[in-house]
Amino acid sequence: MGIRFSRFIAPGFGRAPLVLSRLLGPLVLVSCIACAPRSLEDILGVKPRDITPEQFSAMSQPGAAHDILKKFVGEWNIEVISRSSPDANPERSSAYSSSQWVLGYRYVREKYKSLESGPRYEGLGFLGYDAGARVYSTVWMDSLNTSIATSKGVFNPETATFAMKGEVYDPLLGRLKETRTLIQILSQDSYKITMVDRTARGNDFISLELTYNRRREVDGKGGD
Repeated sequence: MGIRFSRFIAPGFGRAPLVLSRLLGPLVLVSCIACAPRSLEDILGVKPRDITPEQFSAMSQPGAAHDILKKFVGEWNIEVISRSSPDANPERSSAYSSSQWVLGYRYVREKYKSLESGPRYEGLGFLGYDAGARVYSTVWMDSLNTSIATSKGVFNPETATFAMKGEVYDPLLGRLKETRTLIQILSQDSYKITMVDRTARGNDFISLELTYNRRREVDGKGGD
């Protein structure tokens, strides 16, 4: 027998008709009882699915789609090339990254640190696979922002590339901005992240390229 999510009742709706009846009278009470939401389907406007307990359990466990993520586990030297605009001269720098499994092999956590002089740039990222939505997801936070960047996408095994799309708040534009990122596995010991930005006139350009080269392997145990 499947789990019918629409059978769950939203808390708090049982008292709403009584409160309204005291304020507005019996006519509203009858009307409210007739239209009051009673299920998640009514509340969210989404038709529920029948999911077996086995299927529901499988969605909560790491599976075959997580296996590709183990290629990102390790310690890395990073060559960074950044551009602020399409015609700007590229700026080169270097960084270090350490990535490991966390939460029972469900996510890869990356700790990123720049190796340049001056104020140190640090970042924290997560990469995982959503077995329910069947998409890969990323989360990124760093020491230069208070916003959290997220993205979702798919993996193409023929090109060994993740194609990710997301959005982040851009204070210069005063609104959310779409982000596009490619993560390409070059070899067992190297991968490359390419970020595509867009000018105010709608022209795309490569704003950031990060080439990761493995320093040494770690056991990657998901004990956190």
